[in-house]
Amino acid sequence: MIKPSFECKKNHNYVLSGILSVDTVPALWQQSQDILKLSKGSLLTFNLEHVTQSDSSGVALLISWTRMLNRRDQKICFVCLPSQMLAIIQVSDLEKILPIKI
Repeated sequence: MIKPSFECKKNHNYVLSGILSVDTVPALWQQSQDILKLSKGSLLTFNLEHVTQSDSSGVALLISWTRMLNRRDQKICFVCLPSQMLAIIQVSDLEKILPIKI
């Protein structure tokens, strides 16, 4: 299994990679908290191009990040989502609450 990672790049851009599952998301959530505490940007972009696999836990993670950053008056945008995640989001009618750029 490819362990997921969450990295901060330049200008409030974050890159997520690996497998997002019920087994990996809790640790990734904790890791992301430490990184996002330091973020002062008004718009944060999360690139999921290197996510190799995701179940509904990965989608729940996106929802959690969105809610957390909205409470801090920061905007978030998800880009390059894998088709597997997009399918879960569409079937669950979550396009209205998740800021996704396709």
